[in-house]
Amino acid sequence: MTYKRRTFLKTTAVASAAIAAMPSLMASVVKPSTKIGVQLYTVRNEMSSDPKGTLEKIARIGYQKLEGAGYDAGKIYGFSGKEFRSIVSDLGMELTSGHMSSQVFAEGFDQALEFMVDAGQQYAVFPWLSPEQRVSLDQYKGYAATLSKCAEKAKSAGITVCYHNHDFEFQELDGELPMNILLSETDPEMVKIELDLYWITRAGLDPIQFFKDNSGRVPMWHVKDIANTPERGFAEVGTGTIDFQSIFAEKKTSGMKHFFVEQDQSENPLKSIELSYKNLTEKILG
Repeated sequence: MTYKRRTFLKTTAVASAAIAAMPSLMASVVKPSTKIGVQLYTVRNEMSSDPKGTLEKIARIGYQKLEGAGYDAGKIYGFSGKEFRSIVSDLGMELTSGHMSSQVFAEGFDQALEFMVDAGQQYAVFPWLSPEQRVSLDQYKGYAATLSKCAEKAKSAGITVCYHNHDFEFQELDGELPMNILLSETDPEMVKIELDLYWITRAGLDPIQFFKDNSGRVPMWHVKDIANTPERGFAEVGTGTIDFQSIFAEKKTSGMKHFFVEQDQSENPLKSIELSYKNLTEKILG
């Protein structure tokens, strides 16, 4: 499906009341039938200083799935794939997915595959392009070729390759939207999309329409809210303007299998992901 710059229905809802009080990290939370994931980039500073202690706190909140953001040369947060798998398994969690740099996809994917197999990781996600990496459509064609090549390698290991969006993929470049290139020049059965609900909404598009246009090709989501402020910054899930109930109602259309809470910026990341978890379980998932 090709996207044009036209008016899209924005998924917005009435903003909720201000946060009255943050829940305690020591509280025991009942895990719902739906396994909720968290993107560890949210707690990147905590993972850097105390990875095991931070993982214990994440498990205590109730999260059962993790998406990594610290892979480097065969390790994550200083642990091998087998070591990390053992640590999170003992806490009742799994490393479902991981963001790996464009350089890893281009030059270090074979080593990354070994790590993913050892870690039990099911998805490899191409996460971000710096400004100089996205100045031409030919660059995006190159990324599509890289994604396709890596997807072929990953298939034999039972691992799925995904592309994670921001807003710039939905901004015209030489008269075309880069997302069109990534979608049209890759096999929809081989290369999937991890849709960031915040960024696609910030770009002025409707995530539900994206699901319909790419049915079954969006197995993972980033779930994060847009603050009800002029700046429209990052907010805890359920405290902002995105209508998550409507979006989750279309999970079959999307083909969604996993979703991860993420908040790029927060004064207290652990409290933020706990509030997001609470709102998901009590207000959104039902």
